[in-house]
Amino acid sequence: MKIYDYKYRAKRLKDGKVIKGITEAPSKAMVDKFLQESGLKPIEIFQQDSWFQKVNRITLGKVIKERDLIFYLKQLASLLRAGVKLNEASEILATQQTNKNIRRILYGIYYEVNSGQTLADAYKEYPIDFPQILVAMVGVGERTGDLKGAITEIIVYFENQYRLKTSIQSTMMMPVIYLIVGLLVAVVLMAFVMPQFEEMFNTVEGVEMPGLTKFFIDSGNFVKDNIWFMVFGLIASIVGFKTLKIKSVKFQILISYIAIQMPIIGSVTKLNNLSRIASTLSQMLNNHVPLQDSLATTYDTIGNKIYKDLIVQAQKNVNDGEFISKVFENHYAVEVVFARMVSVGERTGDLGRMLKSLSSFYDEDSEVKVERLKKAIEPILLIFIFSLVVVMLLAVMLPTFSFTSQL
Repeated sequence: MKIYDYKYRAKRLKDGKVIKGITEAPSKAMVDKFLQESGLKPIEIFQQDSWFQKVNRITLGKVIKERDLIFYLKQLASLLRAGVKLNEASEILATQQTNKNIRRILYGIYYEVNSGQTLADAYKEYPIDFPQILVAMVGVGERTGDLKGAITEIIVYFENQYRLKTSIQSTMMMPVIYLIVGLLVAVVLMAFVMPQFEEMFNTVEGVEMPGLTKFFIDSGNFVKDNIWFMVFGLIASIVGFKTLKIKSVKFQILISYIAIQMPIIGSVTKLNNLSRIASTLSQMLNNHVPLQDSLATTYDTIGNKIYKDLIVQAQKNVNDGEFISKVFENHYAVEVVFARMVSVGERTGDLGRMLKSLSSFYDEDSEVKVERLKKAIEPILLIFIFSLVVVMLLAVMLPTFSFTSQL
């Protein structure tokens, strides 16, 4: 679908003021509807060709973030429950969207649906923004005639995953903030305070500078003399890390293993990945998606290489006619309760329901474990900050005592 640039003049309905602007849309009619949805009465709309606007349409990475996707799906489900047809609902959501990058994608969804494509096929055109599990669930809903129910279920899934993810991210952000603050304070001391002591001791002969203060001064001088090498080294390290993470399978396994085995953080890594596996598999299986396809979708939803390899091995077991629970048994990255419930589900022929129960268990357990993580990190951070403050105070105060006593 082609997107064009349109220049317009329109009257604002609330105060009658005439405004001008530029927007993009697949047709003049869509611009007209977009302006009306925005509280404007179109006066003049004409197409224009602009290289700047074409360059401005280039986007990198994911456009529709998780919160935006959940909000979009909730709106879509509400419109469908109200009896609005899918193509009309897609048009309404596109013309109401204020974010131009998201609106561009929703225009594409509307175009595909209005051309006779299924909603699942329309989502497939944007694999970065619409996850595979959403495509699969929407496809099931369209085949069974219960699209509203399928979208409602997937909204619950996305909300649970988003809540867990944000909770973990907020917890892990604490040590990063404390570390940055500590480093900034140290840099300020080394750059502005310590050099004054160096000048003071240089003016008086026979007075020895304390070792701690000398350490900070030498560190500050080293940083000032090698600042650009350090900056370039940091950039090279980040680029090298990301390159290895993308291209080296062994490096992916290494960092995944470290994440699982780390004290405190390792338990959260397990929780996040096992919860996602249980949630995704239960969601798919309970909607009658074949196990092999469910595993393939689950593979795409997780990032840890260790768990990805477990899913691959589970797919091999399915092909060989064996239970997937054998893959999870006695594995260091899998909790015992997870392996046992999967095993019971397979042997009773009710794996989907068992995984649903397991998913609910992890949803409840996640709050407890994340809270434990916060309580475990807090004393460590306090000790770190207290020690840093004490060392810095000593580094500042010792020169004064030393200078006075030796003078």
